Amino acid sequence: MKTATILTLCSIATLTLPSLGCDADPSAEAEVQARGLTFAGSDCPRWRCGYNTSEINGKSLQELHLDGDPNSDGVELVGFLPPLGLLLNYKLDTEGDALIARGGLFGSSKLRGHQLIGGVLLVKVEAGLIVPVVIADYEEVDSWSADGDPVSAYALTYADLEAPLLQRSVCKGTLVDPLQASVVILAGERYDLDGKTVIPDQDRWFTLACAGSAAAKMSLLGYGPNAELDGAPSTADQRQSTLKMITADYCGDGTSYTEDGTALLWENQSGSVNAPDADPDDLEAVWTADGALCLDTPRVVDAGDVACALPSCDSLTLDNGEWATYLPGL
Repeated sequence: MKTATILTLCSIATLTLPSLGCDADPSAEAEVQARGLTFAGSDCPRWRCGYNTSEINGKSLQELHLDGDPNSDGVELVGFLPPLGLLLNYKLDTEGDALIARGGLFGSSKLRGHQLIGGVLLVKVEAGLIVPVVIADYEEVDSWSADGDPVSAYALTYADLEAPLLQRSVCKGTLVDPLQASVVILAGERYDLDGKTVIPDQDRWFTLACAGSAAAKMSLLGYGPNAELDGAPSTADQRQSTLKMITADYCGDGTSYTEDGTALLWENQSGSVNAPDADPDDLEAVWTADGALCLDTPRVVDAGDVACALPSCDSLTLDNGEWATYLPGL
C-alpha cells in the first residue's frame, strides 16, 4: 500500500495612486527597498508589479478545490491544520473572497484574518507527496476602488523540497522576503490564463492570485467575484473586461500586448475608479469583455503589430465600455 510523504517544516509555530498601474522591471535585483513598498530598481509597489502565478515546485497552485478535487496540474487540497493549540477539527472554507476555517468545540467556531496565521494547508502535489503550505502572514490591502472594502491577503510559504531549511513563497518572484508575495482569494471562480477569460460559478473552487497579477489587480479594483460594485456584485463580463484591460488583450484572443514597466491610467464606467489627471489625448482604448472596442495608441507595440483591426476611439467614450485606459506622457 502506498503512503503519502508529508514534507515537514522547521517551525510551523512561528512565522495609492488609485488609477495608476505599472509592472515590475524583470531585471530588477532581488532586494526590497522598504518592506512591502517597492522592488529595487523599480518605483512600482508590489501590488502593482507582477509576480508570476502561484506554484509549489513547478506545480500550479493557481486554484484549489475545498473538497479535494484536483486542479489542472493534478494538485489537491487534502487537509487543513489550524494554528497550534487549537482543536484539529477545523476545515478550510471561504467567506466572500477570504479564507476562513470552521470547527472548534461543537464545530461552532470560525477563524478568519490574523487568527489563521500559523494554519497549514496540506497540498498533495503528486502521488506520495503532501506539502504543508503555511499561512505565514495576513494583511488587509486598501482597495483601489473609491468605496471598496479592504481586500484580504495571505502570505503562503512552504519548505523547498531540495533545501528544506529554505522557506519559499508560493508566488514566483525575486523578492528576498517570502512574506511580501501575498495572494488574494477569489472564491467561486476560475480563470483561463491563456485566453484571459473568466470561468464563473465554480462552486467550492477558489483562485489564489499573487500580488501584482492581473487577477489580484482585478480584485483590488473592486471587481472580485464576491465584492460589490456600485451597490451590486460585478458581472462575469465586467470582470473579464477588467482582465482584458489589465493585460492589454486588444483582440480578445488571449494575446497580451504589454510588458513590465508600462505605466497606465485607468477609469471605469461606474466611477468607482477614476483618473482625474488623464489627458483625453492620451487615450489608449475602451474595453469590453471581448477586448478593446477601439484602439488609438497601443501600450508597447506599433498599431500595425496588433493582430486585429480596431477602429479609432474618436466616436466612442467610456459609456460604450467598462473601462478606458490612458498612456500618460504620450
